[in-house]
Parts: sequence; structure tokens; C-alpha cells
Amino acid sequence: MAGRLAAGKGLFDLPQPMPQDIGLERLADAELERGYAFEAVLLMGDADTISAARALQRHAWVLEQFVRDMRSGTAEDWERAFRQFQEKRDEFYVAARKSLGVYAAFRLRAEDPVTLGQDPRQL
Repeated sequence: MAGRLAAGKGLFDLPQPMPQDIGLERLADAELERGYAFEAVLLMGDADTISAARALQRHAWVLEQFVRDMRSGTAEDWERAFRQFQEKRDEFYVAARKSLGVYAAFRLRAEDPVTLGQDPRQL
């Protein structure tokens, strides 16, 4: 949601930008849902998963601050913050999968050959 709003502000290159008036309300609803999901992690997650979820949450809030004009920055600043969010999301997935006993291989975004190649929007 934040990515679509950032695209509407010219900070991010996505094919479906979202206007502020519509997106901010949807973002507030998404934040409420994220809060409910976070409570479940706090209830059932182990210490590593909870720590990873907290880090992910903080990085999600940074993205929200960009689109709510609570944080200024360039498109490069947004991209950096978004990459950091993606890294924290991967770390959360790794911790949660381990906690749940899911031992199938998981490739971090930064190591995935698909994401290391040419941007599919440029093909």
C-alpha cells in the first residue's frame, strides 16, 4: 500500500500508483490489520521471531512516514528505505519459518537470482 502511495508521489516506480485521498484511508486500515497480526506474533512467536517482527514493524512505519509527509526524502531515500524493509521482511520470514519448524529452503531476496537480474519492468 505504501509503495502505491509513494508511486503516486513520484517516489517509486510502480504501474498502479494510488492517489493520496484514497490511499491514506486504505493505509490506515492496513495498519490496523498489521497491528492485529502483530499481536498474534507476540502471543505465539518465539523471541527471535518477535524481535524480527518488531524490526519489520519499525521499517514499515518509516515507509508510512514517507507517504504521510512525516519524513522528507528523495526517490533514492524511498528506495533505500524500501530495500531495508524488504530485508527486514526476509529476516522475519526466516525467523518465523524456523519457529514453525519449516525447514524447506528459503532464499533471501538479496540472494535470489531472479531479483538479481534485470528489472522485469524493463524487459
